[in-house]
Amino acid sequence: MKRSISLILVLLLCMSLAVPALAVDGTFVPSITYKDGPDVDSAEMDGEDVSDCLVITTLKEAEEKSTDITQEERDTLQDVYDDLNSGKTKLPIDGNYVVRELLDVSFKYEACRQIEEHGHKDQKLKEEGVTLTVKFDLGVSKMDKVMVFTYIDGKWEPIESVVNNGDGTVTCVFEDICPVAFALEQANGVTPPKTGDTQNITLWVSLMAVSAVGLVVLFVLLKKKHA
Repeated sequence: MKRSISLILVLLLCMSLAVPALAVDGTFVPSITYKDGPDVDSAEMDGEDVSDCLVITTLKEAEEKSTDITQEERDTLQDVYDDLNSGKTKLPIDGNYVVRELLDVSFKYEACRQIEEHGHKDQKLKEEGVTLTVKFDLGVSKMDKVMVFTYIDGKWEPIESVVNNGDGTVTCVFEDICPVAFALEQANGVTPPKTGDTQNITLWVSLMAVSAVGLVVLFVLLKKKHA
């Protein structure tokens, strides 16, 4: 009886250790489709503060149509997610990386691009030599290696530059904006955590299920012993 219980406990321990490894397997962090997007600390283009015109859209927000972008931009974000998730396309990157954020970064459509007084910022960015500098609050550690890509003309390209500022923020310089992927290097198969990130529901449900099975088995064995 004691040997059976010991074996069950060992099995439960092994299963609980395996769950986190499964939770980070694949191209994306598990919460990519329902997590909130990062905050934007600042955004500047051609010496002008454009943070009021910039809008960040997550996959969840694209599905809910809750941000001021076009339907075509929402569809493109979903399409690039599907292609990356299925393996149809890949980021041009070597090493063990996972996509922590997949976002549409755009100037607001109704509140900016459609208003003449805002100066057609989307068109200005396309001019030679004009770049957009955005500081994102990703909650990364100063040791995290971050690579950022934009989806332009049907393929992923690295952005002009990306700097981990060491305080949780990352400064990105874009020559164009559209779908943007933030990839973090994984250490020993574990995705670097994000400060304040939504807990992985799948992980906790799996742990609860494993624990429940263990309790049921122990209950049955104890009942047989006293029968």
